[in-house]
Amino acid sequence: LCGATLLDPGWVVSAAHCFDKIRSWRNLSVVLGEHDLSEDDGDEQARRVVQVIIPDKYILGKTDHDIALLRLHRPVALTDHVVPLCLPERTFSEKTLANVRFSWVSGWGQLLDRGATALELMAIEVPRLMTQDCLEQSKQRPDSPVITENMFCAGYLDGSKDACKGDSGGPHATRYSGTWFLTGVVSWGEGCAAAGHFGVYTRVSQYTEWLSRLMDSKPRPGILRAPFP
Repeated sequence: LCGATLLDPGWVVSAAHCFDKIRSWRNLSVVLGEHDLSEDDGDEQARRVVQVIIPDKYILGKTDHDIALLRLHRPVALTDHVVPLCLPERTFSEKTLANVRFSWVSGWGQLLDRGATALELMAIEVPRLMTQDCLEQSKQRPDSPVITENMFCAGYLDGSKDACKGDSGGPHATRYSGTWFLTGVVSWGEGCAAAGHFGVYTRVSQYTEWLSRLMDSKPRPGILRAPFP
C-alpha cells in the first residue's frame, strides 16, 4: 500500500492520501523491520493499526496536509532493525535541518515510472530545494497542484533519481550530528524521475506540535480527523 516511518514504539507516520480509498481501518496493518519483501528474515514485526489520524484540513484527493498518524495496537520492540526516526522540534528543523542539502528517501516503490515495484528496500540521496527555486526550475503544468507552505521539493532536475508510486508515505530522513530526523513524508510528483520535475514532500516541521499532541492523546479506535493546527 504505502511506506511509513516509526516515530515511537506505538506510533507510525505516513501520508494521508494513502487512506483515500480505504473502506475499513480494521484491516490495516504495519510491518516494521522489513527489508526483502520476498522472504522473512526474522526481523519483521507486524502490528495492527487501531487508529488513523489525519488533519481536519486535508481534502480527499488533494495534496495539502498530506500526513497521517497511525496508532499501533501494541508497541513494537526496538531492535537493530526496528529503530524510530527522531521527530525534530519545529525551530531546529526549519533553521538547521532545512539547510542540510542532501537527505535520504527510501521505499519499495516502482523502480521506473509505470514499472515493477522493488522487492528489497531501496534508498536514494536527494538534494532539497527552496520552493522558489523549485517553481522556477520545474516544468509546472497549468493543472499542477500548488506547492504550499506545508510542502517542499527535493530531487534532480535531470530526472536521475526520485521517489515513485508505492513510496508514498515513506520518510525523507535528514542526518545531523550522527542522528537521523524525519523531515518529510513522500507525498506527490508528476511522473517519477521525470526530467523537469521534482518530488514533493510534506513538510513535517509544520506538524510537529500536532503530532506530539496526538501521540499524548487517549486511544479512540477508527479514523479521526484532528484539528490542525
